[in-house]
Amino acid sequence: MFKRNTNREEVKDFEGGNGKFLNKSGIYTDVTVKALIYDEAENGGAVVNLFVESQGEEQVIYGDIRVYNKGGKDNKIGQDRLNELLVVTDIEDLGDPVEVELPIGKKKAMKTVAVFENFEDQVADIRITNQYSVWNNNIQEKTVVSKFYRAGDHATAAEVLALEEGEEVEAGAKFTKDQEFADNVKYLDGTDEHNIGLWIKAKRPKGTGGSINAGGATKKPSFAKPKKKFGSK
Repeated sequence: MFKRNTNREEVKDFEGGNGKFLNKSGIYTDVTVKALIYDEAENGGAVVNLFVESQGEEQVIYGDIRVYNKGGKDNKIGQDRLNELLVVTDIEDLGDPVEVELPIGKKKAMKTVAVFENFEDQVADIRITNQYSVWNNNIQEKTVVSKFYRAGDHATAAEVLALEEGEEVEAGAKFTKDQEFADNVKYLDGTDEHNIGLWIKAKRPKGTGGSINAGGATKKPSFAKPKKKFGSK
């Protein structure tokens, strides 16, 4: 289904916390991508979820790598990101997805999902960026996979292809540069560190996106605690 693209112009590098769980902005090294989960929606859209293990802890990074939009139209950003992973792990072709059971349900219950059989237990470095935005009056919190690097020498896909063609480039140069701002958080739609901090402190209530002006300016958010339902303790 997905074959590695070695067109160097299309995988070039752009400028632009290492822990057990990949949930905070940072670069995480030597992450084992145990499987690529293919999740297709009824409207023709599809995403690739990453089932990963870092320092003995397993987790799934959901919904970030969107490979098809509604109607089955290619999503170039998502496909480019997936291609980066194929290049740095030296995988030529993912093939078609097959159904397997993985321990990704509640309390690690087994769940049937579609995975790419040609990709299993591949190690890479992954850059994660926390992103906040507003949609339909709700604040959206997302973990974005910003970059993949080759494990060991930290080379990007662009650097890997350049080295394969005999160019004198420094493997890991982009990785070193990215570390300077790897812990940055991306705030969109008028969100900022202050109002998101208040939202998190209020335990992430829904329906509070109206407290933030999408034009960029912000006012003091009002994150009232949600009312208890009748009969609740």
